[in-house]
Amino acid sequence: IQRLYNNILKSTKFNAPSITEQNKIASFLSLIDERISTQNKIIEQYETLIKGLCFKLILQQNPNRKLKDCVECNSSSLTESEVKERSGIYPVYGANGIISFINDFQINGEAILMIKDGAGVGQVQFSSDKFSVIGTLNYLIAKSNINLKYIFFSLKFFNFDKYKVGSGIPHIYFKDYGESFIFCPSIVEQKNIEKILSYVEDKILIEKMILQKYVLQKNHLLQQLF
Repeated sequence: IQRLYNNILKSTKFNAPSITEQNKIASFLSLIDERISTQNKIIEQYETLIKGLCFKLILQQNPNRKLKDCVECNSSSLTESEVKERSGIYPVYGANGIISFINDFQINGEAILMIKDGAGVGQVQFSSDKFSVIGTLNYLIAKSNINLKYIFFSLKFFNFDKYKVGSGIPHIYFKDYGESFIFCPSIVEQKNIEKILSYVEDKILIEKMILQKYVLQKNHLLQQLF
């Protein structure tokens, strides 16, 4: 157990500029904190918007097609420990995004990555190009006349609770949730809805990048000043 004692704090020396300079530094850092707070609110508003749109445009419409008729499900035998010992140029996805890079790939194209067991079961990611996934994920690929990104948005806020099994670690199986009905309109309408939702999703990614820059700027200043 690590402890920080009062006598250590008393003997610690640090840079203490004039009170005028202190006020300037504090004021500047406060401005960055305010910008970070504002940026978080912007992201929250966009995330609320995309959720509302997904419900209005997809989830609250009359389901008319089984998920298994829209996508096919594939699995992986890769383990996290196995891929972390390798290096390469093609990404490997885990539950929280890219976890490693290797020299070969399982998928060349678009896929929805579905967490099939564990705490995040039912959560989805979307990826494209050449990549692989570990065994805790299934990957779904589109059947004919299906816009896969539209299906991704259909599943992004889908409630998988009734398909979860297991008293300890929860699991979901495609043989079960593939039987669920979703709203799947014509391919033209799928593309139109996907375009709207992708625009908002892109805005979220941009705002998150801006937030990251503010956080990095603050950390850099703290290191330089103190």
